[in-house]
Amino acid sequence: MVQEAIRQFGGVDVLVQNAFSVIAGENHIHGSAVSVKEESWDYGMDVMLKALYLGAKHCIPHMQRKQFGNIVNIASVHSFLQEPNMLVYETAKAAVVGLTRQMAVDFGPDNIRVNAIAPGHIVTEGIQKVWEQNPTGLQFLENQYPLRKTGVPDDIAEGIAFLCSNQASFITGHTLVIDGGLSIQLQEKFGIRQAVFARNQPDVQIPDADYQKEKNK
Repeated sequence: MVQEAIRQFGGVDVLVQNAFSVIAGENHIHGSAVSVKEESWDYGMDVMLKALYLGAKHCIPHMQRKQFGNIVNIASVHSFLQEPNMLVYETAKAAVVGLTRQMAVDFGPDNIRVNAIAPGHIVTEGIQKVWEQNPTGLQFLENQYPLRKTGVPDDIAEGIAFLCSNQASFITGHTLVIDGGLSIQLQEKFGIRQAVFARNQPDVQIPDADYQKEKNK
C-alpha cells in the first residue's frame, strides 16, 4: 500500500488509519473477559490496533526522510466511555489513543505529528440503510446528543483536514472528540431525558439488540 502510494504520488505526507467495520465485525466485539473467544480477541486487536501499528511502521520511514508527516488514527468515544460486554472494541479503541500519544512522542523530533479523532455515532452509507428501516430508533439515538443529531462522514473528514493543516501545526498527541457533545453530559439528566422520550413515543424501536430480545420474549 505504501509503495503504491509513493509510486502514484511520489511520497506520503498524510496517513489516515481507520480500521474495522462494526457491522462486519459484529460477531467478534461482544462479550466480557470471560465470554469473549480468544480468536475474537485476536481478530479485534489485529484489525483495530495491529493494523495501525503496521501502517505507521511502513509509512513513517518515508516521512522521516522528508522530515514531515501527519498521521491521524481513528479512535472512538468508546475510547473513553465503556459499554457493557464490549471488551474487544472498547479495549482496542482505548489503545488507539495510547498508540497515538506514544507515536507523537517518538516521532515529534522528525516533524511528524500524530493525532487521533474520536467520533460519536456517524451515519455512514452502510449505517444509513439500517436507520432507514428504523427511523424512530435513529431519533432515539439523536436524542442522546446535546446537539440532538448524529454525525455524518464529512464531520470526520473536516476534522482530519484540520489536524493535517498548518492551522494545527502545534498540535500533536491529541485526540479530537467529534461527538456532538455526547461525552460531556451528566448521565443522571441524560437518563431522565431518554426515559421521557421513550414514554412520549411508546412505539419507538430502541436500537439495542439485547433490549429487543427481552422485549420479544
